[in-house]
Formats: sequence, structure tokens, C-alpha cells
Amino acid sequence: MKVYRTRGNNKKTRLMMATEANVFNPKTGKVKHTKILTVKSNSANPNYVQRNIITKGAMVQTELGLARVTSRPGQDGVVNAVLKE
Repeated sequence: MKVYRTRGNNKKTRLMMATEANVFNPKTGKVKHTKILTVKSNSANPNYVQRNIITKGAMVQTELGLARVTSRPGQDGVVNAVLKE
């Protein structure tokens, strides 16, 4: 994790490497902290799949199943995802 100073003396936390994600399960309505196995697809750039780069909207394979990333890891410093059915 790296902290950057932005305009107005605000701070952004950039996530450099992610091994875990907070995954929300819509069926149960609960969030579980789980391990990220690999990136399955990324609409931002197909090359990101080979390099395992996670951006908002990427589909990642977790221990719970396939999940779509809803946060911005390069801006927020955390990986939040929603489990797909």
C-alpha cells in the first residue's frame, strides 16, 4: 500500500498488490474476507488478465467463486467485490 498526497492536502491510498478481497454475497447479505486466486477477465484491458492486474469491473476468481470488483484498488487501497451467481 502506498499513500499519495493529492490536491487540497487530501490523500489517496494505492494498493500495489492484492491477495485478499472483501466479497459480498447477495443471497445471504453478508461480506466475507476471502483469498483472490486469479483474474478471469478485465474489460479495461485484455492484457491485464495475463498480468493479473485488478481494476474496477474486473472478474476475479476467489475461494467463494467468481466475483466482480466494485472498488477502485488504485484509488481506495482496498478490493471489494460482489459474488456472481
